[in-house]
Amino acid sequence: MKRKVLRLSESFNAIKGVNLTLTESTSKELFEDPLKSVEQSKRWKIKSAYGDIGLKYRDDETIAYVASRMPAVYSACYRVLCEVRRRLPGFSPAKVLDFGAGTGSAFWALREVWPRSLEKVNLVEPSQSMQRAGQSLMQGPKDLPLIHSYNSIQALNKDISKSEREHDLVIASYVLGEVPSLQDRITIVRQLWDLTRDVLVLVEPGTPQGSSIISQMRSHILWMEKRKSRKYEARKSKDTNKETSKDLVTLRSGVHIVAPCPHEGRCPLENSGKYCHFVQRLQRTTSQRAYKRSKSEPLRGFEDEKFSFVAFRRGERPRERWPLDGMKFDTLKEQHAKRNPEDLEIDYEDLLRLQAEAEVEPCKKEDLVNYESDEVQDDTVDSDKDQEKGEEETIPADLGGGWGRIIFSPVRRGRQVAMDVCRSIKRDGSEGSFQHLVFTRSKNPTLHRLAKKSLWGDLWPF
Repeated sequence: MKRKVLRLSESFNAIKGVNLTLTESTSKELFEDPLKSVEQSKRWKIKSAYGDIGLKYRDDETIAYVASRMPAVYSACYRVLCEVRRRLPGFSPAKVLDFGAGTGSAFWALREVWPRSLEKVNLVEPSQSMQRAGQSLMQGPKDLPLIHSYNSIQALNKDISKSEREHDLVIASYVLGEVPSLQDRITIVRQLWDLTRDVLVLVEPGTPQGSSIISQMRSHILWMEKRKSRKYEARKSKDTNKETSKDLVTLRSGVHIVAPCPHEGRCPLENSGKYCHFVQRLQRTTSQRAYKRSKSEPLRGFEDEKFSFVAFRRGERPRERWPLDGMKFDTLKEQHAKRNPEDLEIDYEDLLRLQAEAEVEPCKKEDLVNYESDEVQDDTVDSDKDQEKGEEETIPADLGGGWGRIIFSPVRRGRQVAMDVCRSIKRDGSEGSFQHLVFTRSKNPTLHRLAKKSLWGDLWPF
């Protein structure tokens, strides 16, 4: 089993090397005129679901994948789908397409995030070994949605009618990087977008190559929808007799990004030497501990899975009020100046009484089990947590703009917190920027307190 896991890891590294050989000229040619690649990539439609696929999962690779990689892929998919649910509280997908389903990692994450809304799930996986492994894992649980497996998108389109091809949610996780052809990736994503009624989610490993794939697909879908919008506007201006039909088409056109990007502009991390990715910690299973190798030190009980993702939604970005509009934050000196002098007065009688109660003999101190101060402190902490939880439930972060994304882990040095934030700089979300922000307690104690509690990947209201 250890040898199988090692060979699987070597296969992933080989595919990574193929991705690195894609020249910049090919990428530039595609994004100047992406339609040129459509004719060249038709060949993969007949051969397989992925085209010239770099890794064909057989029984050995499937067993190694379940033992070593499936828990990490599941954790990343679960984290991404939870983020989509937080950003879209009213979104409950009933019909889902899982492209590159593998052994069902994304399916189990979907079932965990939306257990009651799922009605039908279509799985596309060309590897028969992967399909068998996924089906064997689905035999035990009850109350599963209706599940259909297909070898390719073409088989799915032939089996169902044209009116039923659209899905509420389409997800492709850890699959585009296994296609060593940029033309095929673009064709696949175009087809997945055509099968999407509402939300499309793409997930790749959190490596420079995986982040580059996500960035390329992000740019292509945004370019494609902007091109459609311009065509619709041009037709609408020429023909005024069909305003109703044109308005219906315009409602379907357009796209905005649910997560992680707070805007639809050019990625500000391009040509910066940095790449957008996030991290999810998971507990290692017994199989991972047994079959994953380590050079000298024993494996830790957990691992950090790095991933890159993007979630699209059809339609224009809603226009909402920005979170800090009309708010004024006082400095620490201004807050001290506004304090009530009566609050600073000390009641010496109460102070002496408390000091007298605190002077207890050592022998009696050992007999005490529960301390009143500890109980009071726990109550206050719980009340604060309940209050924060209630505020999060009543005041969610809307998609209207203004909420940035913390890209890397915040750095805390003394009384200041530094963080890198990707944020929108225009109200319509058409342009964004990458900023390095520093918060100190003296200048803005409110935002400094929030920055101390923030983590990598959190939203930031600025």
